[in-house]
Amino acid sequence: MEWHTTVLADADILQKCALANNFFENNYSTINSILYEQKYSSQISVCDGWIYEKYLAGGKIYFGFPHNIEGDNSEIKNALENILEDARTSNCECVFGNITPDEKEILCKLYASPKIEAAPELGDYIYLTENLANLPGKKFSKKRNHIHQFVKKYPEYRFEILGLDNLESAMQVEEKWFIESSERVEQKDFSEDLQIERAIIKNALDNFEYFSRVCGMSGGIVFVQAFPVAFCLSSRLSPDVTDIHFEKCLSAFAKDGGYAVINNEFAKTISTKYINREEDLGVEGLRKAKLSYYPEKILDKYNVGLVTI
Repeated sequence: MEWHTTVLADADILQKCALANNFFENNYSTINSILYEQKYSSQISVCDGWIYEKYLAGGKIYFGFPHNIEGDNSEIKNALENILEDARTSNCECVFGNITPDEKEILCKLYASPKIEAAPELGDYIYLTENLANLPGKKFSKKRNHIHQFVKKYPEYRFEILGLDNLESAMQVEEKWFIESSERVEQKDFSEDLQIERAIIKNALDNFEYFSRVCGMSGGIVFVQAFPVAFCLSSRLSPDVTDIHFEKCLSAFAKDGGYAVINNEFAKTISTKYINREEDLGVEGLRKAKLSYYPEKILDKYNVGLVTI
């Protein structure tokens, strides 16, 4: 297989594959495959109608599960054998990273004694769009109260769909949020992650028109008076799923319910049945926040290693 760094020009074929396979998993998102290249040194190979991916995490090479561009995965064994051969040739372990329970079962059925490692920090939180848009019933009463609190304090607030005329406002929120967050942390690794994330968001906004056309990128901004205070950024992951890539709110407004407002306002604009709000990365605060919206399901993830000799 011939590998190359994932670039903008790959978006069309990656999105075609995502739509054909009706992905629920955020790691197969076209946007994530392209934008997170700078964090994970990700590469793809397009070969005989299949898309193969590999990336670097913690100094270790991981392979993505292969997918047929047309959604016909009947020859999956041949595709997996191509990856095994690539691992042998490269003299590296063959470890499939961030894969779903169904993909894990395929590997367990086809190969003897795979090494299975649960990766709970990578599980995707999947929600019914109608629940996030309507916040129905008693269990969502706290979220409704947060929104009422925000509306009462900032009755002049407004919500705008992200577009070419207000991209700068979204970046203003990110820059202020980055400064706030950087001042609160001392860990070097976390600070570097924030810098990479800021660069990724800038890249997404710089290419918003292209990503909108190819991947259905969208988003929203909350303004208080003339000032942007929160934004979110998403894309169409597959026919049934919208992927929320980023959601940021300035701290002064977050304490008054800003996150609940941007989440709810944007959910009202989404047409897919499901929303993927991605993983919690093992961060307790993120886990509690994502659970507080009562996911329809948490899509478990695994790392699975195969013997290459």
